[in-house]
Amino acid sequence: MTDEELQNLLLNSNLIKQEELQRAIEETKKLKRPLENILISSRLLSRTSLYETIAKSKGFNYINLDNFMPGEELLKIMPPALSQQTQAVPVKIENGTLQIAMTEPSDLYSIDQIQMHTGMPLDIYLSSSEEIKNVLNKINAERSAIADMLAGLTQGASEAQLMEAVSSGSSIVKLVDVVLAQAVRDHASDIHIEPEEDITRIRFRIDGILHEIPTPPKEWEMAMISRIKVLSGMDIAESRVPQDGHFQAKVDDKIIDFRVSTVPTIYGENMVMRILDTSSVMIGLEKLGFTTYEELKRYENLLAKPYGIILSTGPTGNGKTTTLYSALMRINTVDRNIITIEDPVEYRLGLIRQIQVNQRSGITFANGLRAILRQDPDVIMVGEIRDAETAQISIQAALTGHLVFSTLHTNDAPSAVTRLINMGVEPFLISASMIGVMAQRLIRTICPRCKESYSPSKTVLEKWGLKDKPDTLLYRGKGCDYCKGTGYWGRSGIFELMVIDDELREMIISQDSTVALRKKAQEKGMRTLGEDGITKAINGLTSIEEISRVCEGQVDLKAATVAKVEPFVKTGMPEIKIAPAKIDVKTSDFEDYQKRVASWLSRKK
Repeated sequence: MTDEELQNLLLNSNLIKQEELQRAIEETKKLKRPLENILISSRLLSRTSLYETIAKSKGFNYINLDNFMPGEELLKIMPPALSQQTQAVPVKIENGTLQIAMTEPSDLYSIDQIQMHTGMPLDIYLSSSEEIKNVLNKINAERSAIADMLAGLTQGASEAQLMEAVSSGSSIVKLVDVVLAQAVRDHASDIHIEPEEDITRIRFRIDGILHEIPTPPKEWEMAMISRIKVLSGMDIAESRVPQDGHFQAKVDDKIIDFRVSTVPTIYGENMVMRILDTSSVMIGLEKLGFTTYEELKRYENLLAKPYGIILSTGPTGNGKTTTLYSALMRINTVDRNIITIEDPVEYRLGLIRQIQVNQRSGITFANGLRAILRQDPDVIMVGEIRDAETAQISIQAALTGHLVFSTLHTNDAPSAVTRLINMGVEPFLISASMIGVMAQRLIRTICPRCKESYSPSKTVLEKWGLKDKPDTLLYRGKGCDYCKGTGYWGRSGIFELMVIDDELREMIISQDSTVALRKKAQEKGMRTLGEDGITKAINGLTSIEEISRVCEGQVDLKAATVAKVEPFVKTGMPEIKIAPAKIDVKTSDFEDYQKRVASWLSRKK
């Protein structure tokens, strides 16, 4: 589309004022750059709105390719060389049709070439030349990195040679780089490098579930572990005691933090790396997964209180840190002094003073909290209440005019009261200081590309307390390339928010049972974890099996009172997710591994 055609299109669509467009045209002539680039760089139009308008004018739909890279199956059908030649990339296969993104969707010659090569009907989308170029660059970079890695590794390399490779630009360095980059692109939360007798297993935790990737030969293990220990500032000569460290790496123009832990096992050092992507945690309260707007407002009302303690409860790895950070960022203004003490500090937050627990230096949660109280804080966040001393100081801080956030490991919200009492905190102090407790779990959400509804059997309805609702529809994912056959893509939260009022305060002072507290809180509007989970399943956000996996045995699901509601927040899902290659594992022989990866690469050419 010429600049003149674009000018007419924008004016006719009322996307931009004429005077703004005229300024952009003058800038185009001055800088000798395309009009669309000027419009985007000057923020007169977003890239999405601009290309949606262009696509609509040509009779196509626009697709956003940010953070997208085709998986192995797509590259096997449409090789990178063909993508480069036609300036088109494969997006996915649906019902036997290949979806592709092109810069010029009316280029019949390129379309014919793609159809002749793939032998498939095409569904064509428009994307920007910049997005297409970025995808092609990522494909080429990955192929080059893996090819270089294989070229430099030779069978029978000595341990000394592998150790020398740890701090140089060698193949082991490239291998580690590829593993780290792929984990970030797959949205993994953890990388596991696990020694066994004959192999070194590598697994990524994605949406809470571990997935294996190609297993390298055992002889690479020491060099891989040592390379990561060098990056993390650990002692590479020490393998008999646990070690902790961290480092940063740049992946796809994002700075990613890696928190590293090693422990000695009978077959070697076991290493786990937690991946901390700042951009993924700052999602805002609206996107945490509150089922209704009323629940979100109830939580926001707690944040507006001038003092008191707000607790988040649940097992490790269920999003408590994300919830606390999102809450802090909601109230993070220049007129408040917010200080945190954490172990570890997972994400750096602007305008907030963050303290790292350091046992060697004498900085514990309790000591750090005492020091914080002398720093004139308005809001305090304690990473976790682990002992009676920390609990007592946190409660006292809340009673002396501070808003305090912290976490506890309990299965539900009412149990937090019992846990604090068992720690030795007096019930009247809990009653006076506690203003709210929110229990939570993370659940996998159904893949939007292969989601289907079904009528559950009578047995299922009875199991989940739905036998009086025989017309209930449930949902599941069939499994597709987009979700790697799992039927799930992304995660959301289920919540149980107990707001403490005067009646509940009296029950806490009287040391009423957890069951009584839960019953009273439900009468006052608390939705239990089970109720929230089943409600999300009925509304199609997740499957009933996922609720069972996450909650069964910990909460009473059958007691849940289910309601068909219109969720306040639809689970936020990116337009495109990387579909990594489906690959076999359990390889210990170098030649076999080399052949398999070489075969994988050849299918990408």
